[in-house]
Amino acid sequence: MSANMKRILVPIDSSEIAERAMQEAIKVNRFGEAEVHVLYVADINKLAINAYLSGNVLLEIGKAGERILNAAVEKFPESMKVVKVYRTGDPAETITEYAKEINADLIIMGSRGLGLVRGVLLGSVSKYVLERTKCPVLIVK
Repeated sequence: MSANMKRILVPIDSSEIAERAMQEAIKVNRFGEAEVHVLYVADINKLAINAYLSGNVLLEIGKAGERILNAAVEKFPESMKVVKVYRTGDPAETITEYAKEINADLIIMGSRGLGLVRGVLLGSVSKYVLERTKCPVLIVK
């Protein structure tokens, strides 16, 4: 790993491939020099009833996201600085915006997550991020 790498972004969902992306981040950051940002994006835009979501439903979605993030962070060595981030919105746009916001040096993500289209060579989210970010993107299969 480059000595000037300060922030690694690992977008996750609850898929097995996101798990592999986290393992890759641990390997890449084996000396713990970089801060690892684990980002979970709740895609509430996909819910057609978005405008009608009650506060309780949004709260439950948030709690589910927190559980996923907490479980993810536990997989990292205690010595590694890990930042948990929960956002709502379109995953592709949110990941891209967050990478820019933190000035990420590297993004490590799965080739596809829990999206609707299985078997696509490169998922739409990873393709979007790959095409629109300035930093290197490591795609894990």
